[in-house]
Formats: sequence, structure tokens, C-alpha cells
Amino acid sequence: MKVIQLDEYYPIKLCDDGVAFEVKPKRRLSLDLPALKEKIVEATGMTARVCLPVLLLLQGTNGQAINIYPEGRLLLRKFPSKSDAEEILKLLSSLFF
Repeated sequence: MKVIQLDEYYPIKLCDDGVAFEVKPKRRLSLDLPALKEKIVEATGMTARVCLPVLLLLQGTNGQAINIYPEGRLLLRKFPSKSDAEEILKLLSSLFF
């Protein structure tokens, strides 16, 4: 698996509502979410609840959720800490780049 440096992304920030972490890549990506779905599900162990060209929504058994957008933006809900969000970012970004 390719190791990605977190400096390819803007800093992870807590959303204004304090419910999710938001992550944006420094350069706009063009992800084919339906084509990546199975790899992402396998890598994360989460269930794909919605898979459209404009959104992939993953749900974990522990209540965590990830929204993935084709430009590479991520919303990470119910991740207990920034370091937990960074770990999933490392995992996912290895599939994106």
C-alpha cells in the first residue's frame, strides 16, 4: 500500500458544528467513486450506504460515518479525535493518489 504524506491535504479541521472533521486535498481530485467503492469498503471495513458519482457514504458499526466526494473532500463523523481522523485519512488517501 502506498504511504501518503498528510501534507498533500490541508490541515484536518473540526467543522463549525463540531460534529465532524473536514479534510480537503490541496489539489482537486477527480475520483470515480463507484469504481473505488469496493476497495474503500474493503480497506475501511465499513458498509457503503450510498454510492453515487457525487457521493460515497460509508457507515461503520460503531456509528462512525464518512462522506467522500469526487474532488477528494472528506467529512468524518463521530471520530473521537483528530488522530483517529488522520489514521483513516492515511488509509483512504492511499487509494486516491
